[in-house]
Amino acid sequence: MTGHATAPCVYGLVLAGGRSTRMQRDKAGLSYHGQTQLERAMSLLAPRVARAFVSVRTDQSADPFRARYAQIADAHENLGPIAGILAAQAHHPLVAWLVERGYVDVVVSTSANATEDVLEQRGVPFYQVDPDHVDDEDLWKRRLYRFYDHVVSAEAYDDMEYFLAGFFEHLAATWSGATIPGVRFMHELGRWLDAQGLGGTIAATCFRHGVPLFVPAAPDGPLSESYRVARERGPVVDFFKDYEIALAIMNRFMTPGPGTAAIFFGGGVPKDFIQITATSVQAIRGHADACPHVAAIQITTDNTVYGGLGGAGVSTECISWGKESPAGLNVMVFADLTIALPLLCQGLLEHYGPTHVRPARRTIAAELRARLDG
Repeated sequence: MTGHATAPCVYGLVLAGGRSTRMQRDKAGLSYHGQTQLERAMSLLAPRVARAFVSVRTDQSADPFRARYAQIADAHENLGPIAGILAAQAHHPLVAWLVERGYVDVVVSTSANATEDVLEQRGVPFYQVDPDHVDDEDLWKRRLYRFYDHVVSAEAYDDMEYFLAGFFEHLAATWSGATIPGVRFMHELGRWLDAQGLGGTIAATCFRHGVPLFVPAAPDGPLSESYRVARERGPVVDFFKDYEIALAIMNRFMTPGPGTAAIFFGGGVPKDFIQITATSVQAIRGHADACPHVAAIQITTDNTVYGGLGGAGVSTECISWGKESPAGLNVMVFADLTIALPLLCQGLLEHYGPTHVRPARRTIAAELRARLDG
């Protein structure tokens, strides 16, 4: 599969999961020009999108006003309309959306972000809790795992780890070599997830579009437990080979080549992995001139004072290392990613239109695929 991009689909969502507490009757069923409010909204939306969905609470799925339409059920309780938006985002994740439209050519991720999206793709709900008052001992007794202000069924999470063990067994049976680069490991994971009907995951999306997915700290997540319980294991994953492949990619594209830009969602190991390539490329080329990214954006709520951000902001310390250009478009965005990322994607959508795919994607993807296969 060469990963040739096609025009991405635009989906529509009607938020109809409210409780109508002030009106004392379901607003979706109100009559408007001979139709219910929901029918009217869907008739206006459906012709303009590839597919239209209705956002519902889980207890509304069989409601006669809503049952006739494709639904996305809320995974969070008592959040109001944002619950519907978050549920829809889980079904059509924005990182995958950026990949589909060719706005990113290489992805470097934490293990959790690149694997735990399997939960949402398998339909596992998350529930919000008050992080300041939740009883974690009680959560343990109730078999719930907590991620700050959200919890998920421990049984469902453990089932995901056993499910992913199937990939290790598949890889052991199909990969002939003794070792495999980490980026190729993730490519094969994406291929396997796509075949399992989980094409909305980041790994599967990167696989289909020929986008290298580096996960330099892959054992720091559910894959470790999946590896432990797998009945067959192999090959050995070579993460140092990943850096060699990443350097070959960056050496081809970093200035004075076509140039590279980076956008960081958070920080940590993935940020450091891609940033250090700038200093290594300079050493490989054997000259004193820096080989920085020409632009960089970091969206974070952290700061450098206590060691966050890898000790370096993209508009300050990173310049001293030659990782960013002093003349570059380097921006620190201090915001919650769940707010900033939808706004960023909406801006791209409004600026370029709903069917736009970055023209350079096909050529770059073909070149990167050749390096991945090599």
